[in-house]
Amino acid sequence: GKDIPAKRGFDNYDQIIIEYFLNANAKLEAFKKGICAIADDSDPVKRERDLDFPAFHKGDVIAETFDTGIPPVVTGFLFNTRLQKFSNPVVRRALGMLYDFEWANKNLFGGKYMRTMSYWQNSELSALGHPADDREKALLAPYPGRVPADVMDGTWRPPVTDGSGQDRKVLKAAFDILKGAGYTLQDGAMLDPEGKPFGFEILTASQNEERLAAIYQRTLAKIGIAVTIRSLDGDQIQSRKQRFDFDVLIGASGFENSLSPGIEQLGRWGSAAANAEGSFNLAGVADPAIDAALEAMLDARSREDYVAAVRVLDRLLISGHYMVPMQHNTQQWLAYWSYLEHPRKTPISGYRLPTWWRKPK
Repeated sequence: GKDIPAKRGFDNYDQIIIEYFLNANAKLEAFKKGICAIADDSDPVKRERDLDFPAFHKGDVIAETFDTGIPPVVTGFLFNTRLQKFSNPVVRRALGMLYDFEWANKNLFGGKYMRTMSYWQNSELSALGHPADDREKALLAPYPGRVPADVMDGTWRPPVTDGSGQDRKVLKAAFDILKGAGYTLQDGAMLDPEGKPFGFEILTASQNEERLAAIYQRTLAKIGIAVTIRSLDGDQIQSRKQRFDFDVLIGASGFENSLSPGIEQLGRWGSAAANAEGSFNLAGVADPAIDAALEAMLDARSREDYVAAVRVLDRLLISGHYMVPMQHNTQQWLAYWSYLEHPRKTPISGYRLPTWWRKPK
């Protein structure tokens, strides 16, 4: 491909071998022995521990971080709003306050993560830090009251706990919201407005997801909300997703995020996809205001109109509390054997392995 301009610098290997492993531990041990060339891990505490082996100390294995410039994918607890228990955004707002990011960041991630708050965080498309302009206000005018004042003026932030795992201030604030929606606490159990115990099941697909779900479960239990955690394998959880057969799961806003969201957003947030089996609209979002924002985004013919439409979409998603966003790190981490080399400049999307090469012997 060296003579094809679009491929220059890409695909620099004569042969690529893909190895499959039963689990992450087997993959790590194979990497240590040189069976595979690279290892990635999003857990900063685990990866520092895992790098304690001779080849790394000798310099034969290199660990490096790569900065990215695109918004992080939003990962969090995703509510199935098709269910009556999650149909009220006020209830979802209260539940969203009870993920203790500060405790998780300190105890699980070594303080190296940031709280995810926006669907296009760290970009001009984000509602955070950007008061709504006249274009945005015009798009939202047919839907009064849909976006709270603090989200409109860009100052909204999720509550910050003291990191103890027992911040009574945040617990009380969430409880007061539920109480205002007709929920009561009786004999240590949260009851819904009909007097039935309120609780739900979280589906998980990995040990890491189980750990995060357990943190959420523990906090919710403090105000009487009974949460169970069910671990499923990949095929099982995919089947449940396709049929929307779940209460809550740890989901994401997409496979990758982008500075130029487009038609794919219809499948994630559009009303037409809410009950289309197998769609990516896992939360069941069906909101005319969001549909209007999506249409405005796709119809935009100027940069200003486009940014305004995406910010409106961001404000509506934040205000709808369809997910409880967790955390992110804008850096990519990779360990690799020193016989590999990569370009000095990292693309805005992060490292790209097809542009790497093996050093001449």
